Amino acid sequence: MKHKLLHLAIFALALACCAPIYAQPGGGPGGGRPGGGHGGGYPGGPGGRPGGRPPMGRDFNGQMGDQQQTVKQKKKVKEGDTFKVVGTLRDSVTGEALPFVNVALLNREDSSFVKGAVSDYDGNFEANEVPAGEYYARISSIGYRTVFLPFSVTNNTALGTLKLKPGAASLKEVSITAERPLYSMEGEKMIYNVNEDPSIQTGTTTDALQNAPGVEVDIEGNVTLRGVSSVEIWVNDKPSKLTEENLKTYLETLPANALARIETITNPSAKYATEAEAVINIVTNAHIKSNKFISFGVNAASQPNVSPWISYTWAKEKLTINAYASGRFSNRESESYGWSYSRRDNADPNQMDDGFDTIMHQLDSSTSESKRFGGNLSLNIDYEIDSMSDVSFWTHFSMNGNRSHSDGRSLRDQSFVGNPIYEYNYLNESRSRSIFGMFGGDYTKKFDDKGHNLRISLFGNLNNDHSYNQNDRIYTQTDSDPRNQTFYKYGDNPWHSTNVNVSARYNRPYSEDGEMSYGLGFGNNASHRDYRPYILDGSFNEEYTILRDDLFDTLRRYAFDENTFSANGDVNWQHRWGGFTLELGLGAALSDDHFAYSRTPYPDDTSYIWITYNPSIHLSYRTESMHNFKLNYSLRMRNPSEENVTTYKRYSEDSYSTGNREVHQSYTHNAEVGWTKFFNRFGNVGIEGYGRLSTGEIDNLTDVTDDIDPIIGRIINYSTPYNIGSSWRYGVSTNVTYRPSGFLNVRLYANLYDYGYSMQYDKLGKEAYSEDKWSYSIRLNMWTKVLNKYQIHASANYTSPTIGLMSTRSARYFVNCGVRADFFKRKLSAFVNVQDIFNWGKKIGNGNGNTNPYFLSSNNSYTLNSRFISAGITLRFGKMELERSSKSGSEESGATEE
Repeated sequence: MKHKLLHLAIFALALACCAPIYAQPGGGPGGGRPGGGHGGGYPGGPGGRPGGRPPMGRDFNGQMGDQQQTVKQKKKVKEGDTFKVVGTLRDSVTGEALPFVNVALLNREDSSFVKGAVSDYDGNFEANEVPAGEYYARISSIGYRTVFLPFSVTNNTALGTLKLKPGAASLKEVSITAERPLYSMEGEKMIYNVNEDPSIQTGTTTDALQNAPGVEVDIEGNVTLRGVSSVEIWVNDKPSKLTEENLKTYLETLPANALARIETITNPSAKYATEAEAVINIVTNAHIKSNKFISFGVNAASQPNVSPWISYTWAKEKLTINAYASGRFSNRESESYGWSYSRRDNADPNQMDDGFDTIMHQLDSSTSESKRFGGNLSLNIDYEIDSMSDVSFWTHFSMNGNRSHSDGRSLRDQSFVGNPIYEYNYLNESRSRSIFGMFGGDYTKKFDDKGHNLRISLFGNLNNDHSYNQNDRIYTQTDSDPRNQTFYKYGDNPWHSTNVNVSARYNRPYSEDGEMSYGLGFGNNASHRDYRPYILDGSFNEEYTILRDDLFDTLRRYAFDENTFSANGDVNWQHRWGGFTLELGLGAALSDDHFAYSRTPYPDDTSYIWITYNPSIHLSYRTESMHNFKLNYSLRMRNPSEENVTTYKRYSEDSYSTGNREVHQSYTHNAEVGWTKFFNRFGNVGIEGYGRLSTGEIDNLTDVTDDIDPIIGRIINYSTPYNIGSSWRYGVSTNVTYRPSGFLNVRLYANLYDYGYSMQYDKLGKEAYSEDKWSYSIRLNMWTKVLNKYQIHASANYTSPTIGLMSTRSARYFVNCGVRADFFKRKLSAFVNVQDIFNWGKKIGNGNGNTNPYFLSSNNSYTLNSRFISAGITLRFGKMELERSSKSGSEESGATEE
């Protein structure tokens, strides 16, 4: 009990200090983390079964220099007492100490995993809290024969010096004698070979991700890559399809020694078929053999935010079933202040320096509150038909609700053009509920163990959303105008959609160094919306629950239908010449989009066919001394949306927007060139240059009507999309990682870039605006694990003021710090995190501006609960056994069964 109270005290102290604490080499000996070599797990969570039964009545594959010793007993052994097991590992030929070797203690009766450890730099290992009993010590390391040593524990036990015999791993008569580098670049992938990193084997997948270049996992399990949160997680070369919270649970419970490698792709080619900016592919080398495991917990924050969840997994031989359920509630508050100008072209540019006349000036202030609540239910089923084929099915259901409230005041001055000055208060309230369901399935057929396979996938979703909004505006006129009248409106907005996609991918290696990959997909999406706004004679109340058609706001009433059919295909070729890897890809897609607006004064019914293509080239080179070079290029095309091309006029209270039939596709060219050097015990240093050029960019240009709008009764703003011009972004980034062990890293990521754009406005017939700006960002992140139980996270981020296409953004900065800990053999985990420690989101806010020459605006929003404390607790029960198999996950790992 004393040592558990000590652990709790350390946890509280670490939270208070939030200071870097350096881990022992290899994460420290002993502890309750997974340690069973390639087949380990952790107690109370994933357990472990060796990659073969321990030999019965045979000599183990090693030599014991000293006999087992039992430390002199100082007290009578009682039920529940635990002891310490120590030993030393050396090479049987050279006598050198063997660091970072996995030692798993297995129950001699059923070979179940009990405790794990990893040797330090001097070859010493230590396993703590071992109950009395009969055990095997399973000792495994790449390049050495696996050892099974029987021994008994009745007190603190010293196993002495164990000498391991060198050996080579083989797979189907292919001898593997050379280790792969810990990090390498291959085509578009940066690869972290987890199974070549002894220092991380006793951790979890989350721990391993912390060591993948550019990847950061915060204290709450959120994953970013190079600071980008638009990341899609794949598992074994296919999208995970897990919900965000379920994915966090999966990453935290899967042992690192079940992984072959982690691949990060920052400029994904067409074969990934994703809208995300980056992809992280986690490749396992183990599958669940037998399991009954349940975990549940709750995460909460002072914003407030609360999210309880529960996960249950059942597995037996070839069948695995996982169910996950969660709920959530959140509440956010903010304040906003801003101003805006509307302008139009001056008939006589000599009268004003900028050639514009001011039409309107407006000041705004508001407060808002948003409450969200909902829940999720997911089911995943995987079945291994045989060693060469498997099938999986998954489904997800969620129900969400939202209630938001905002009120504010606006002062509008239009006296510049003879219109009145007036002030009004407004109240906006909205509520919504949505029901969302997804389903999908995969069938995978392997034709051999060298990568020749076929995968067929089905995906679909159903979405039903219903929102209601109330908009009250009360005018306080300082200059009379009969058109400005107090009004009360209520809107009813149901929407539903269906989406079904089927795809296939065929991979065919034509040699040990080359592979062809082909993809084909088809999809259909249909949606319907029926917006019904009503004009009332007073604020909305129960008497208007049954609303009549004669109350319609006919100007803003509309029904919308859309049906889109799409087909896509891609082909990718990859070949290796020694350290060189070349990957070429070409994707193409066809989209047939039909949409219609009806029940409106501005109906529209039309169809468009778009054809896009996506070529890419990725070239990489790596040296034996762990220098890695890359050169990447890809082209992406963006199709206009129906809102970009429709003639339907969508009126708000003070403006309208419409599409533009002349809008066409835009093109974005992306290029990267980089160098990264990895060091065995330091970490890595890298520098990367990149560039992006977009032509024909689509954006809305806000302008001012030349005359009084006949509907609104005054000069108003309107917005229309254009292929405005071009934008460019080029810069350089550097990444320095200090990583003396698998459980400590400190990262510095710095980025310096120039952004600019030129805008061509058809109304003027010439270039109307052009600007560029240098910006930079700095991210400093520290993560460490101490005593094999406590994770400490700290990060500081700063981004200088930036510009975008006709927009600006003020500087943003924050500091976060948190700690996570495991107790009671990892049956209990908890974390506490402080977000925005200095409360800059409330004190300074987040400012944005619009630099459109016809509509200038500035807005600063303050998040009232920007600084908040989040906490979570997780309980785990059951035993998960993992078996390492040469036909599961990655064949490249060279895994064999003993």
